[in-house]
Amino acid sequence: MHTHTERRGRACSAPAALVLLLALAVPAFAQSGEEKAVQTFVEDFLARLGDHKFDTLDADFTPKALIVVARQQPTGGWTNSYLTGEEWLAALKKNPNPMTFREPITNVKVTIDSQQLAHVRADFQVVRDGAVLFSGVDQFTLVRDGSRWKIAVVAYTTIPPSR
Repeated sequence: MHTHTERRGRACSAPAALVLLLALAVPAFAQSGEEKAVQTFVEDFLARLGDHKFDTLDADFTPKALIVVARQQPTGGWTNSYLTGEEWLAALKKNPNPMTFREPITNVKVTIDSQQLAHVRADFQVVRDGAVLFSGVDQFTLVRDGSRWKIAVVAYTTIPPSR
């Protein structure tokens, strides 16, 4: 049979164990410094893209980088397109009237493997003049090239806004 003191000690240890468990679990969801640096790199890339600073984007890509787009059609079907980073940038630079936009990302998940490969998955909305033009999911695969990250693959979905 347990004494009153023993029972009280156990009652106090359960909340203490819960606090300890939560304290240890919270850091698992926080980004490391390198994960934050990768997210910042992607956000900076998207800001320069939205400001059509296309000449600054060349250095962000690896040779033979790939751009994959899965577009949902208004009729409900999907079409896919595939371009090299070089082809994609050339098409952007040829546009005589590029559109300025913002592409904030949310629900960002960054994974880094062996300090050489990084993957970023994020929900996004393309916003112009306060209106959402479309949304989707961005997926970036980056590779470390010397001391910096470069984009090897950008794959994203585009979903038109609900009417």
